[in-house]
Amino acid sequence: METTPTNLNVKDLTENSKNVNATIKVIEIGETKEIHSKFGDKRVCEVKVADATGCILLSLWDDQIGKIAVGDTISIQNGYISVVRNSMRLNIGKYGKMLLSEEPLNEVNTENNISDKHVEQPERPRRSGGFGGRGGGYSGGGGYSGGGGYGGGGGGGWGGFGGGIGGWFVGG
Repeated sequence: METTPTNLNVKDLTENSKNVNATIKVIEIGETKEIHSKFGDKRVCEVKVADATGCILLSLWDDQIGKIAVGDTISIQNGYISVVRNSMRLNIGKYGKMLLSEEPLNEVNTENNISDKHVEQPERPRRSGGFGGRGGGYSGGGGYSGGGGYGGGGGGGWGGFGGGIGGWFVGG
């Protein structure tokens, strides 16, 4: 049995909100910024959006930028909330959609800006480098035969080239 997704009010969004469906009005479009990371260059634009209950910043990335204008009413489907510098942001993501709404949203509340509220940054899972992890477990970037782990740096862990425990193994 298929259910129709219900729209959430901006005031009800939390840092853990996923599968967000919302109808919101574009209030203000910030400038596009270039982001340089190890994953490549990206563009991001923060857009203030609102409904009758409050407003939030919507992050638009790359090809999403330039598709909406101030005053547009848009529908977000399958969005999610992220926390950036202790501030909530609404995101569309690769599984979400942003559509122009046929019915305009006239009443908006810009006083209740939930992006202005301080939110504790959720703990990101740390890569401990344990079994099969990168940089120091039993395999991968370190470990028994990688570049680190039990044998220390250089060429490697147990049985690696140029390391090993006390030089017992090949190359040690």
